[in-house]
This record gives sequence, C-alpha cells and structure tokens, in this order.
Amino acid sequence: MNNFAALPQALSSTFQNRLLHISSPLTWRGGEQQLWYLFQGLKNRGVDSLVFCPTGSELSKRLPDGQLITYKKRSGFDLSSAYKLKQVCTSKGIELIHVHDAHSHTMAVLASTLFGLKLPIVLSRRVDFPIGGSWFSRFKYNHASIKAVVPVSNAIASIIKPKLSSKHLKVHTIHSGVDLRRFENVVPADIKKELGLAESQPIIANVAALADHKDYFTFLDTVKLLHDSGCKASFVVFGTGPMESEIKAYCNQLELDQVVTFAGFRTDLPAVYPNIDVLLFTSKTEGLGTTILDAFASGVPVAATQAGGIPEMVIHNSTGLLAPVGDSETLCANVKSVLEDSDLRLKLTSNATSKVQEFTTDNMVFKTLELYQNILNKSFILKPV
Repeated sequence: MNNFAALPQALSSTFQNRLLHISSPLTWRGGEQQLWYLFQGLKNRGVDSLVFCPTGSELSKRLPDGQLITYKKRSGFDLSSAYKLKQVCTSKGIELIHVHDAHSHTMAVLASTLFGLKLPIVLSRRVDFPIGGSWFSRFKYNHASIKAVVPVSNAIASIIKPKLSSKHLKVHTIHSGVDLRRFENVVPADIKKELGLAESQPIIANVAALADHKDYFTFLDTVKLLHDSGCKASFVVFGTGPMESEIKAYCNQLELDQVVTFAGFRTDLPAVYPNIDVLLFTSKTEGLGTTILDAFASGVPVAATQAGGIPEMVIHNSTGLLAPVGDSETLCANVKSVLEDSDLRLKLTSNATSKVQEFTTDNMVFKTLELYQNILNKSFILKPV
C-alpha cells in the first residue's frame, strides 16, 4: 500500500514528458535498475517522462522509443552532448532535469554554464565515497541549478552535506527501493542442477558486480576460512565486472578454483535467490546495497559488512549479521552462525521480511515525485495503481 492518495490534486494534466532523466552508463547495474523503477513507477501513475542516455546502452534497450532520446557517449566531460542536452530541453519543453550519475551531473552543469540551460536539476548520489576535492567538483555540486541532492542512504548524506556550501541546496535522503512484486509467485531455478553443485550442500553466495568496491577479495578470504574449517557448502558468485580476471586469479591463488563457482550475470535473480542459504555481502564501500533488499524479499539470511548504507537495512542480530569491512574472520563466524542455528535464521528472515517494507519502489517513487512537486511548485494528477 502506498501514500499517493495523500498527494495534493491540482490541475496539471498537461505535465507530460516534461521530466527528463539523464543516465550515462553503458552497462546495467543498481543505478540503472533504480532509474528504471522510477521511470516505470511514474508512468504507471500517469506521469510520463523522457530519458536521455547513450546510444546502445543497456538502459536504452529497455525504454520505449517515444520516451527515449540518445546521444553518442564520448567522455565524462563532453561538450557536444551537453549542447545536445540543451537543444533537447528547449525543443521538448522540459521543466525539470533529474541526473542519476556523475557524468550526467557534469553534462547538465556544462549545459547550464556554457549553453544557457536554465532549468532546475535534481541530483541522485548513489556512492558513499567523498566528493572530489577539485575546484570543478566543488563547482558542480554547488551550482545554482542544483535544487536538491538525493542520496540513497543517510550514510551518503552525512558524507556530502559538509561539502555543500550553497545555502539554496537541500539534501533529501530517498532510499533505493525493491519491487516486491518481482518476488511473488516465483518458480525457483534449479541452480544446483544447472551448476553441477552438490544437492546436499547449502549455497553461500554473493550477488554483485565484480568491481573493486564490492571487495570480492574479502569474500574469497572468508570462503577460504569456511572451507578450511570444514564447512560443507557450495560457494557461488553471481555477477560479472571489470575486475573479473583479478578476482579469479586471487581465487586460484587461494586454491579455491575447485571450490568457488563463477556463475556470471543473471537476469532471473528472483528465481535464483530461493536457492541461496546465506548471502555473503562483503563490500568495502556501498551507497545502500539493493542486493540485500532482494535477499530480504526472498527470505534469504544476510551476513554483510558495515559499509556505507548497509546498516540502514541490516540491523545486527535482528535483520542480519554485520561485520567490520574487510573482517573475514567475523564474516566467517557469522555465516557459520546462520548455517548452524535454525532459530537465528528464522529470526533474521522474519525481521528482514518486515524491514524490507520500508524500502519499496512505491515509497521511492512517492518521495521522488513529492520532491519534484515541491521544486516546481505544482502537483500531478495521478492514476490509481
């Protein structure tokens, strides 16, 4: 159930395709998934928006032609794309821009500074590392066109607030959401048969990009401790990414090449999660970590690090178990506790099922739309869903 009925109802039925989302990644990861949820959530409620993203990007392949405008991505500092953005906003009558990543942020600020784009900008911030110290980083975060910064966790908000000097800027935490409908009436995949895993052994898995901040080195260190201590389990990695060769090399170095299965990128994760007995999530930085929300929605117990916004979801010994970043020994002990204590497993998954209700896509869309309305000083007529 959502709170959309509480939104003010004013005459604004002409406000269609006046919102422009900008996304720069070519790949599909958590940020693109959240943008997609937002785009669909708005559309389902009768508020159509446009998306400006690179030609050939994974996001562009999922969007309807009538609401998609593409550009050729050249670099993170791209004047031609900034100029095209200005032209698009003028021709389409755009009233509000929402930028969803750092390169999109740069593009919108360039369009405003160099090409006279005079529109309010909402900036999403999904990473929990500090804002850069260069003059341009300070300039673009405090640019007069930025009307709101939207971190996806309170942890990110606490990092960026000291760097925002402009008094007009407002910081509004809006947690990323999970679409709980994706996890209803799921037919589980037979992962053990598909990957040739032992039927009798539990699966301990991570579901994350093979990227530096996901810290798969700590994941493998934890697997090593579990395996060497006699833990009878199958260890599986679901994901691909830029550090795949380095991570697999480290796996071989630890002599775990016959122990860990690299299962690659999956598009059927709701069907995958019911096979997992423990999600071992070892990030060293993490804006929020929506993989954990997927696990909560699937009834999978979580052993994770305390990175970034993770403790806003994983309450230690209540909705999951936490360990310090990089602490493979505590992670190992936490995984063993989950595997060996059925009462603990039941408590964690039951509490997590309740906790995930705070992190739904409906809540995310509602809070974002409310922010748009406040900035534009106008309301939207919404369709019931």
